[in-house]
Amino acid sequence: MTHAPLHLTDSDFDAYAPEKATSNAYSRPRLEVKQRALAWARGVIARLAELGITVDVHGSDEHPTLRNKKRVECQWVFFWRDAAAREELDRLLDAGRSISAAIDDPSPYNRHAFLALRIDSHGVEVCFAVHPEAKVDIDNLRARLAAKDAGEAGQAGPTALAPELTAALRALPEQFAVGVGADRVAASAASPEAIEAMLERAAEGQVPLWIGWAVPREVALEHASILDEQLEDALLALAPIYTLVAWSRQNDHIALDRRLAGIERERARTHAEVSAQTEKWQAEQAAAREKSLAEAKARGEEGPRASALPFAHGARGGHGAPRRPSLDTLFKPNNKGEADRDRRGGRPQEPKAAQAPAAPREREREREHTPTPPRVAPAPAAQAPAPAPAASSNTSAAAPTTMEKGARVRVLSGPFLDKIGVVGELDGRGGARVLLGLLSTRIEVTDLALVPEGRERPAIQSSHRRPTAPMPRKAR
Repeated sequence: MTHAPLHLTDSDFDAYAPEKATSNAYSRPRLEVKQRALAWARGVIARLAELGITVDVHGSDEHPTLRNKKRVECQWVFFWRDAAAREELDRLLDAGRSISAAIDDPSPYNRHAFLALRIDSHGVEVCFAVHPEAKVDIDNLRARLAAKDAGEAGQAGPTALAPELTAALRALPEQFAVGVGADRVAASAASPEAIEAMLERAAEGQVPLWIGWAVPREVALEHASILDEQLEDALLALAPIYTLVAWSRQNDHIALDRRLAGIERERARTHAEVSAQTEKWQAEQAAAREKSLAEAKARGEEGPRASALPFAHGARGGHGAPRRPSLDTLFKPNNKGEADRDRRGGRPQEPKAAQAPAAPREREREREHTPTPPRVAPAPAAQAPAPAPAASSNTSAAAPTTMEKGARVRVLSGPFLDKIGVVGELDGRGGARVLLGLLSTRIEVTDLALVPEGRERPAIQSSHRRPTAPMPRKAR
């Protein structure tokens, strides 16, 4: 017996009650049951290895996941073929499986025959099960049932395949049953025809063919001291059934070994073709890079000699290699000569060089030879008109003199400097509410200047017109 007992209690069974199946709050007690079950399973693995049966052990999820369809109604501990054998068969099983089927049932446990321990709220059981999705194992079982004697199966030994399976079923303890779903009969009464009918019902309902022993909860708690050893022995009793049904290279009744060898050869051939294509593409890419580098190097060596010629290809006379146009050169005035040349078909005229400023002596000689205009005598004081008042830059004859509601003003300081607005109201405390387009703000009257009507208008901001320079600040 194993040294790690299950030691199942009432609380262990209660953790899998239907009302707790979708809750994560009970994942901790379910995890404790799973850990004890996996520890107990190590003893089973050791005893199966003594019989020459090598298996891997896995536990189902103790919390709601996609693999259990978000419900944890039981705890499974699976004993099945090792990872290498599962991967070998999965390549066959995946070939005929649709994407919708994979999404509907992502669990991998239904695709292989297995021995198992199962715990739920009603009790505990040990069993051998094979699901209709485990097509390789089902086909192997059907081939065994169809072979009535050794001659039909092509075997050299005297033992028939179907009687061999029924003999193993009858060797099970009388508490063991076989069936599909809730429809079960004693394992000792099973015949090849009965098992064939059960496989048909299993395929119709998409449920596994089950062979095992179920222990009710009350019985398990009453005999807890010997339950662990009894469950371990029951799994060892089911080991011959697993050996006869589960496909292996030593138990191959469907010639799958040759198919797998053909699949491996096809896979190796495909891999070799893909590798050859990849190497060819890499070689082509490397050759293209070498050719591009050689061409670039040749252009670099020929470039200086071509640009040194007075009228090289693409160069203008007297300028060497052509210059690429830029934003600075496209809009300079000296491009006007290029346009004139295009219209006349000739070369543009060279612009005249700017004349240097005249020397001081030359400027004096020019002033001596320049005739001085005659002076006009001032008019008599009696006939002189009254002098007009000096006009200010931002005032006129019709300029407003008082600041009132509706007056146009210019802001003299602050964030709205030089903005033109309209006085909305005066607060009587030296401030004014000024409307500046969509904004309105309070500004001190001392920071506002009246704007004459019709003389000064705010510049229109446009991307096609340069804004006017701001007016000088009015002296106060």
